Amino acid sequence: MDPKSTLEGAAKSRKGQKRKRDFESVVEETEKEIDWLALAPRCINIVEFAEARAIEINTMMKYVTSTVGGRQVFQTLPRHMRRRAMSHNVKRLPRRLRKNAQFEARKHKRAAKDGTAGKKSRRHRRRPKNLLSEYERRKRKHVWLETHIWHAKRFHMAEKWGYKIPNHPNDKSVRAAYRALAKHCLLQDISYYGVIELTGPQGKLLTSLSHLTNSEIGLTFASASYLTGARHGTILLYKSDQYPHGCMGPVNVLWKPAQPSSANESAAKEEKFDSAEMRQLWIWVHPSSYEEVLSEINAACGAVPVRKKTKKQKRLKTGDKGAEGQTETNQVDDGSESAVLARRSFKNKDAGIRINALKHDLLRFRLQGPLSHSVLHDVLKYANVDSLSPGDSDNTDDQQPKWWETFYESQQNREVHEEQGKMLKVLSDVRRADELPSNCVMSFTVKDPRLLLPPRSKKVMTAAENASDPSPQNRVALSMKLPKCASSSPIWETKIRRRVSYDKLSVDEINTRRSELLVPATELPCGRDDSVIPVLLLHNPGCQQNDQENKASQYTQNCLGLGSGWDIVLPSGWGMAFWIALVYRGARAGGERESQSASQQQALPHFPYVYPDTQAYARASLERKKQLEDKYIRYPPDKRPNFTKLGTATPHHCPWEKVINDWIECDMGDPNGEVSDTGSSSELKTVQQTKDTDSSFFVVRSKTKLKTLANLCQARKNKNQDDALKSQSLSHVIQHCRSALVCVKLRMVQRGVATAFAMVCMPATQDMLELEKNREYGGPQEPPHGDPQHALKKLEKKCKRKKCESELEKRVKKKLQSHIEASRDSDDKVRYSNSREIFGYVCEGSHTFSAGAGCALGYCTLTGLAHLLSKKQTNKPATVLVRNTNSDQYRFAYLNVVTNFW
Repeated sequence: MDPKSTLEGAAKSRKGQKRKRDFESVVEETEKEIDWLALAPRCINIVEFAEARAIEINTMMKYVTSTVGGRQVFQTLPRHMRRRAMSHNVKRLPRRLRKNAQFEARKHKRAAKDGTAGKKSRRHRRRPKNLLSEYERRKRKHVWLETHIWHAKRFHMAEKWGYKIPNHPNDKSVRAAYRALAKHCLLQDISYYGVIELTGPQGKLLTSLSHLTNSEIGLTFASASYLTGARHGTILLYKSDQYPHGCMGPVNVLWKPAQPSSANESAAKEEKFDSAEMRQLWIWVHPSSYEEVLSEINAACGAVPVRKKTKKQKRLKTGDKGAEGQTETNQVDDGSESAVLARRSFKNKDAGIRINALKHDLLRFRLQGPLSHSVLHDVLKYANVDSLSPGDSDNTDDQQPKWWETFYESQQNREVHEEQGKMLKVLSDVRRADELPSNCVMSFTVKDPRLLLPPRSKKVMTAAENASDPSPQNRVALSMKLPKCASSSPIWETKIRRRVSYDKLSVDEINTRRSELLVPATELPCGRDDSVIPVLLLHNPGCQQNDQENKASQYTQNCLGLGSGWDIVLPSGWGMAFWIALVYRGARAGGERESQSASQQQALPHFPYVYPDTQAYARASLERKKQLEDKYIRYPPDKRPNFTKLGTATPHHCPWEKVINDWIECDMGDPNGEVSDTGSSSELKTVQQTKDTDSSFFVVRSKTKLKTLANLCQARKNKNQDDALKSQSLSHVIQHCRSALVCVKLRMVQRGVATAFAMVCMPATQDMLELEKNREYGGPQEPPHGDPQHALKKLEKKCKRKKCESELEKRVKKKLQSHIEASRDSDDKVRYSNSREIFGYVCEGSHTFSAGAGCALGYCTLTGLAHLLSKKQTNKPATVLVRNTNSDQYRFAYLNVVTNFW
């Protein structure tokens, strides 16, 4: 035997014997400490003992003999007596169980016949009819997009805003989405945006909607560029006459092109609020604020719900014998499905305004990236309605005319269609979407994309590179000005949209025709029976900052035009047809996470997560706070950060009202401070009077004020001139805006990434001196804070283990309790909760690929920002300290004010 193995065996045996002796000693000590015989009862009451045991025995026998809980009769037998044939042959069971088994079998047959059986077989469930009915049942709680099945196989789905929305793909992260955004095409389904349709006289519509907007923040519904229908745009809506309070969120608006008239354009501009011309307006609203915006528009227009008549009431006529003398009456609002649908129409008879909620009538896909124009142009093919004559169809019987045959009977509509066909040909010479006029609108009537589907997926490159004879003159002419008829489309008519959805050929018919082709993988010929679809193209210009703003803000690098592309608007029912066609051309599909990332790459606030003065943000913030708190509690104490020791008062949300009130109170208490000098004493009294009655805050979005603050944040060479104007500019901006927030963008000076809920702090003088001496200085550290709650728990645990409490421990416990009460009283104060003054928070932040550094978007109090700018050196950019919630390390970041919100 090997002596080495012998020694190892002896060592193991010695360890085992030692372990056994230790265990026996522990058992002996435990038995000595606890006298089990002393704990045993002296006597037993036989009656009570038998009654207690009888209840337990009866419960056990009832469970053994019963078949409740999905158990079959044969499952009550012991395992050694069960046979496989018992499930279908009753005679294999014992005689005492056959009667119950026969009753159970009859019950299952009856349930299978009625369709009330528990779970069907997979073969039954996968039948198309049953599968569709199951999908309809699952749609009741949360609405599905038309591309839901495609996304559910490839994406993580989230339940948000009443929809099942694709959150993020399962295969790639945001880096792949940014690569598509910057170099190819990023595709997103944003059909969950609901549409509100307004129809009525132009003057009445503009007068009513003017109460919801303000010209200080940008263009309104009455802007000339929007009113013609040649351009779409984004407008920020407020509650009626409550600006700057009561923000509801951004909406996208599009006017139907006006009918051509011979009136003078200058006169039309002056009389646009008095015009009686009937106009139509579409407003795309985010689902989180859809009902709020709809109710405010109804209130501004004075519209009331329209009560439609049911089919039964429509058949009732006065004097009709079958109607038993009944007359037509309005539908009763009984909460049924028809009544709910009827409430989606509103009308003001006096003003002639009608409002329709087209929440699921229109689809919208968003394409972003330099090759989005090429991908879209490869999908859209001009439908020549002249060549689609009735003789092209195989059936020569009398058929219902197609929608395009009726619509294009008009010579004017036919000429418009031909002009749009020429424009589509010219678009093939355009390389990128940002070469076209910003926010332009184009309309085309195109072929069914399923007829032109390539045999396999490919990556479409720039159209101009593939073109044999590019014409730069046409490109220049098109980029300067589009034809007047470019935005005219039949998609505005409800009847046409329904006909387009109804006349759609099934996938089976398309595949049958494809299988009959002589040459496989060739395009299918287009005939009269094939569908012709009207589509709208809405241009997105992308990032509009110029190079000077980029260098001044130090946020983005060479991102002009980043995110440019198109939004394509389709009739309902055509989502999957166009989606598959776009994916087959190389577009990368993205979800809600990719949408947020794309907004952050362009330094644009993403609704509703970066709009803190809206109700949609409040609901989203409350939900996210609950989720993060539940996740935090699930971790054990040693695997989660101690936010009390880190000095993080609010780790899961941003306390905007608290930080605003802290800065207002401190300015009132120190009227001789630098920031208080920028405002008058009368203003401080006014703020103090209104602070208790109205604690709401708002966000400064006035273009003039934001540009003033942005200029003060930048580094200036002319020091004397800037010092002379700084005090006057700050006093003008801060006037009547002390309870306001300012949207800012941050870029880390060195390393580090600011995450959500990070604190934006005021740097001390010593911090700035250290940064000037050493440009690689990482930043100061937050000293550790005391945690009296944790210390009190440790002390109580110690006293419980000792089973006694000394006088010193009593005094320490009393002192800790007083510290805990004091900390609870000071929870409302967040400005001085750390060693550096807090005057803002980060809403969202991460590593930004367009800047190559950590960047973030957040909000700061206007008074705190004015305090920072008053101390800032003129020849240096505004610099702040940022600290994440789970870290004690401060990082330096450049600060600049956001002036463009879309």
